[in-house]
Amino acid sequence: MNATAPKTQSSKSKKNQISKKGEDKFISRIIENLDNVKAQDWELYTNYKFQAPRNLFSQNAYKGFNLLALYIDTLTNGFTSSLYATFNAISKAGGRLKKGSKGVVIEFFTFVYKDQETSKIYSLEQVKKMVPADLENLVKIPVVRNYVVFNSNQIENLEELNLSIAIDEPEELDFVERENCEKFIQQLTEKASLKIKYIKTAHGSYSPTLDQIKMPLKQYFISEEKFYTTLFHEIIHWTGHENRLNRNLFEGFNNKEKYSFEELIAEMGSMLLALQFGITDELLNSIRYLKGWSDVNKENRIENIKTAFIQSKRAKKYLEQF
Repeated sequence: MNATAPKTQSSKSKKNQISKKGEDKFISRIIENLDNVKAQDWELYTNYKFQAPRNLFSQNAYKGFNLLALYIDTLTNGFTSSLYATFNAISKAGGRLKKGSKGVVIEFFTFVYKDQETSKIYSLEQVKKMVPADLENLVKIPVVRNYVVFNSNQIENLEELNLSIAIDEPEELDFVERENCEKFIQQLTEKASLKIKYIKTAHGSYSPTLDQIKMPLKQYFISEEKFYTTLFHEIIHWTGHENRLNRNLFEGFNNKEKYSFEELIAEMGSMLLALQFGITDELLNSIRYLKGWSDVNKENRIENIKTAFIQSKRAKKYLEQF
C-alpha cells in the first residue's frame, strides 16, 4: 500500500457518515409513488415509451437507483417529460414551479478529504495538487448528498427558461451499452466460478445447496431483455451464498418474510444491472414485482426496502470486482 495515500476510515466510521434522514426520504418517496399505483391501472402504463430520465439543463442521464426513482415518478404521476432539475437550477433559469409541486429525492455518493490535525476540508482537485508529505494527514470520508429534483412538467413557465445556463449540479455517467452483457456473464463464469445450467424449465432459479443457477434455454424466452433480467435476478441471489456475501439463503428460502426480503434484494439488483447495460423494456414488470414483494410484510416496509436497497448495491459492487 502506498504510504502517502489518503487514509480511509473504518467501515463503521463510513456508515456513520451516511445521512440516514436523506436515505429514509429517498426510499419513502419511492414507496409513496408505488402506493399511488392501483392494480387496475397497470395496463395504462404499458404504452409508456421509456426515456431515460435526464437533467433538464445538462441532458446527462441519471443512473442506478436515481434512474429508477425518477422513472417511477414519471410513470406514476403521468408526466409526459422525463427531464428533471433542482429548484435552485430552475429558479436560476427564471422558472417557477406550479403550486403544490412535489419533488423527488435523489442521492449522490462522493468523498471529502479532511486534514486530521486542522480539520480543514479539501476537494479532490486540491488533493490532486498536493505533494506526498501533505497527504499524510488526510482521511478520505465518504458522504451521501441528497438533492430534490422536479419534473419539467411541474414548471409553470417552461418555455421561458434559459436552458443554456451553467448549473452547479452533480453529473453522472451514462450506463454501459447492453452488448457487454455476455462479457459480464463470461467473466463471472471464468473468474468467480458462476455455474449456470440451461435446461428445459419454465423458470429461472438458484440453489444455495448446489450453488448453481438453473435457467430455461434461451429460445424459451420471448425476448432477449427477459432472458437477461431473469438471469441477473438469479445472479444477485448467487451473491448471497455463504461463501460470498452470506445473506443466510438456506434459512431465508424457507421463511416467507425472509424470502420476500431476499426477493426484494434480487429484483433491485437485477434492475441496477439491467439499467447499467441499457435494458429498459422490463422495468415495468420489475416494478410490479417489487411492489408485490414489498407488500408481504407491511409493518416493516420502509425498513425492508431501505435495507434491501443497501444489500442490492452491495451485491452489485461485489460483482464489479471480477
